[in-house]
Amino acid sequence: MQKINFMYIYNLSAVVERDIHIQWLNWIKETYIHKVYETNKIKSVRIFKILNMENDITYAIHHETDSPQDLFDFIKKEIPTLIQLNMENFSNKVLMFGTELKEIEL
Repeated sequence: MQKINFMYIYNLSAVVERDIHIQWLNWIKETYIHKVYETNKIKSVRIFKILNMENDITYAIHHETDSPQDLFDFIKKEIPTLIQLNMENFSNKVLMFGTELKEIEL
């Protein structure tokens, strides 16, 4: 029987003011994602736009790995620095908050 590797995900939600959302999304693509991969703890990063938000624009950034320890280390050691970089670049125009997820077997 083949062992299934379940994914562990850190979902970082970002509520972005409309007037800077294109600039912010470019920063995520050009800077943030590269910094995440440099940690060697995350195997995949995916970005989703949340569709049912009326005022500000909201994104969900999924940081995926198959190692719970890598996810824990990433959250404790890397996320504070990444959120600080976001603050330095966009001040209070972006609100970020995170949720830890584990894939379940269907």
